Amino acid sequence: MNSNWNEGHERLIKENLLIGNLQYAAEIALKCGRATTALLIAERGGPDLFNDIKQRFFEHQKDPFINSVVQAINQGDLSKLTDAEAL
Repeated sequence: MNSNWNEGHERLIKENLLIGNLQYAAEIALKCGRATTALLIAERGGPDLFNDIKQRFFEHQKDPFINSVVQAINQGDLSKLTDAEAL
């Protein structure tokens, strides 16, 4: 991850934020590994954008704990947590 917001992907995120293109800023952030940034941006873009970015986050997540436990909690489906392997 780059900490200079004047170059690379970060520059694209910054530019799109400045012009109000939250959707593209969130998409770029997610694609370059800035999931938290992507979700925070998407939250300001409304429920449709937030849910889209959140869904894509889970689709591309490779961590089994995130895919099972965190996703189940996020979706409010705690019945998925009864599976001992998920924990």
